[in-house]
Amino acid sequence: MVLPQGASYTEAGPTHAMGDNLALHDDETQFRLLAESLPHLVWITLPDGHHRYFNRKWYEFTGLRRDPEAGPEDWLQVVHPEDQEAAKARWDRALSAGKPYEIEHRIRGVDGRYRWFLGRAQPMRGDDGAILRWFGTCTDIDAQKRAEDALRRLDKQHRIALEAAELGTWDQGIASGVISWDERSCDIIGIEVHGIRSLPTEEMLHRIHEEDQPRVREMMAAALDPRSDGRYDVEYRIFAPKDGSLRWLHLRGQTFFTGEGANRRAVRMSGVLRDVTQRRTAAEAQQLLTRELNHRVKNLFAIASGMVSMTARTAATPKEMAEALRGRLGALSRAHELVRPAMMPEHGGQATTIDQLARAILAPYGEAGADGRIVVSGSKIAIGANTTTSLALVLHEFATNAAKYGSLSAEDGRLTITCDDDEYMMYLTWTESGGPPVPTDRGPEGFGSQLARKSITGQLGGTLEHHWRPEGLVIHMALPLDRLAL
Repeated sequence: MVLPQGASYTEAGPTHAMGDNLALHDDETQFRLLAESLPHLVWITLPDGHHRYFNRKWYEFTGLRRDPEAGPEDWLQVVHPEDQEAAKARWDRALSAGKPYEIEHRIRGVDGRYRWFLGRAQPMRGDDGAILRWFGTCTDIDAQKRAEDALRRLDKQHRIALEAAELGTWDQGIASGVISWDERSCDIIGIEVHGIRSLPTEEMLHRIHEEDQPRVREMMAAALDPRSDGRYDVEYRIFAPKDGSLRWLHLRGQTFFTGEGANRRAVRMSGVLRDVTQRRTAAEAQQLLTRELNHRVKNLFAIASGMVSMTARTAATPKEMAEALRGRLGALSRAHELVRPAMMPEHGGQATTIDQLARAILAPYGEAGADGRIVVSGSKIAIGANTTTSLALVLHEFATNAAKYGSLSAEDGRLTITCDDDEYMMYLTWTESGGPPVPTDRGPEGFGSQLARKSITGQLGGTLEHHWRPEGLVIHMALPLDRLAL
């Protein structure tokens, strides 16, 4: 450590003998007395940065010996190698600018271990503004830094867990009436933002589907009730601001209260949210499939019963009836092969054309074209596996209704199916004639008709029209060609 001319060491550190201003000498003496009693590492430098003094705590912690020949940067030897460059650059800038110095870096202890310190220095100026000395301290912040590091690691693990679980976080201030989401939540909701996004709670509630708003408000009020456990668990639909799509969200949270007894009140609610649109859609599809299967089982029994009756009227002997019935049931089985859902990959896809599909569905009711009872004509348009499933269900529904109530229920009934197309659309016309009189009061639309309409307008993106004419039902379907290939 370099000493100015005329300086000497005392037990507490170097002292100045002659030549300096006496007032400054008295101030430094008092400073040293104070410095030796502090738990910090304390030091003094000359205006050019040469260290003039370190307190005893510095030597005890670092294990260095007092060295009158030490250079101006000798202190860097105990600074962590990764921190030395930044510490020196920051100190040089402070000396050059004459401005306070502050940095966090690690210092090696006598045991060889490094601890984090907050280094600070202030210039002491004379009446003329010139810097006379620099007074500095190093405060041990190792526990704080380790706690911050542990918190960062915990936060990183928390974020990784949330990302893996596809969860976002939210926080609602009760007094402020503001709800905030993290970036993940904003992405789930469909809000373009970087970082935290906050909105008034009421504004967010108004974005919820109107059918779900009363339930959400009710469950939120229950969670905020001071008499409750504060748990919040709700699923609702929301319209994404970005694209207007409807999404299902699942929110779980916990209310935090303050006070006790009659003074207990909610102060905030925090939790996580997940996009469950896919799960809800799958559940709805499963429910629809279950209803559709139940409906089809009933229809199969009705069809089988009709086949028995129709075969009994035309067969001359029991053997002839058995053979005819066996053939028709076989045709019904072949039609079922085309109706199998595309969601069952173990059965494979069925590549077919629209006329083949119609003939397979109608085979149980008579051979198309053989006696003019059922006629299928027009374009032979290829359809994909998914379209085959949807369209087969629709034709199956039409055929079932025709067999129960329409032209196929009468011995002289006739059915004609024609298929045409243009550059963009396929047009299919289903025409019944010769059946029972069409009732004027048909009642509400049944599930089968609802299913057919949803398949045509929803899954296939087309249109469906029924025309109840006195001579028989006529159905018009228009389907986009690009959807048929799927």
